[in-house]
Amino acid sequence: MPSRILIATDLHQRAVLYEALVRLCGEVKPDVVILGGDFLHGTGLLPYGKTWQLTPTQCAVELGPISVPVLFVRGNHEDENWFEFRAAWKNHRETAPLRLNGSFAEIGNVGVIGFPCAMGQEEAFSEGESLGGEHYGYWLPTLLKDHGDAARQLWVMHEPPTGTRLSAAGSVVEGHAWWRDAIKEYQPRLVVCGHDHGTSIRNGVWQEQIGRTTVINVGQNMDGPLHATLVLEKDGVMGCERLVQS
Repeated sequence: MPSRILIATDLHQRAVLYEALVRLCGEVKPDVVILGGDFLHGTGLLPYGKTWQLTPTQCAVELGPISVPVLFVRGNHEDENWFEFRAAWKNHRETAPLRLNGSFAEIGNVGVIGFPCAMGQEEAFSEGESLGGEHYGYWLPTLLKDHGDAARQLWVMHEPPTGTRLSAAGSVVEGHAWWRDAIKEYQPRLVVCGHDHGTSIRNGVWQEQIGRTTVINVGQNMDGPLHATLVLEKDGVMGCERLVQS
């Protein structure tokens, strides 16, 4: 069976983006949705954008119409707000939210690794598995050994690898050199990241190559429209589409 994985990053609790994500799921009918970090907004920080900002509880409720599994990767804005989101999710779904935090999942024929985030406060989201400050050599080789080639298919990381046109060099959203090193060393087929909202959109460039690896950052607009990535797999061939949803 073909696999369809919808990935969105940097929603920052913006109602317009959550609403657009629900509509997009209804249109493209993915098998799984992955939120690649900063789906919440840092506790006590001023809102990004001008449109309405949801509470963490409202974010969990807003995702309710999505009937397929939703997986969560941490960004630098997931902190203590995760506790409120997690409680609301469990209340509405009667199960804990599914985290990809230095861990592996298999979605149809696609193996996925969700990377930890090296920025921000990870204690709440990590739930005792703090990896953001650890070099990838501490945890990634074990996943690759346990899952073989499947662990080199799709990596989702909030921070981009440094040194591409998908993030602003020398800025706080430049990304992480460790992630570039990991990509160069292990050459996964596809990497989807976020963190830098604007560079890809301004430059009209949303994919780059690091060796054999295709790296994707479609960017995000805080007041809409929603930018997202649809990963497609059929008969061993993987590809992706950039989607924009009002």
